[in-house]
Amino acid sequence: MDSKIIPLQNIDEFKTSILIEERVAILIFTAEWCQPSLNLVTQMKKELDQQRKRLSQQTGAINIFVVDHEKEGCYQIVKQFAPTTLPYVYLFEKGKYIAQFGGLDVFAMNKLIKKALESSRAL
Repeated sequence: MDSKIIPLQNIDEFKTSILIEERVAILIFTAEWCQPSLNLVTQMKKELDQQRKRLSQQTGAINIFVVDHEKEGCYQIVKQFAPTTLPYVYLFEKGKYIAQFGGLDVFAMNKLIKKALESSRAL
């Protein structure tokens, strides 16, 4: 099963989706006007799915949750994490964040994907 891109609308969805239900999840802060953010979401999903296939799907699907930095309902999530740049990416394992990076950094993205896949295999 491929990863899904799931927009979060509010803090309750964040808590339910990432802190409770997902074992390994990626959270990306974006903005509608920020093309690099939108490109990163698409690029990350593509790379994540390709790397999972190379591992013969020995990992579970890792979903990508997206928070629009300027969406009114997302204010509490933005306030909690206070991303300093867009895009800003967090990796969560069992509800705790374990890695992060900011900006459009392909090296950091690949490093985070590798860590996500390792975490997913370990669980």
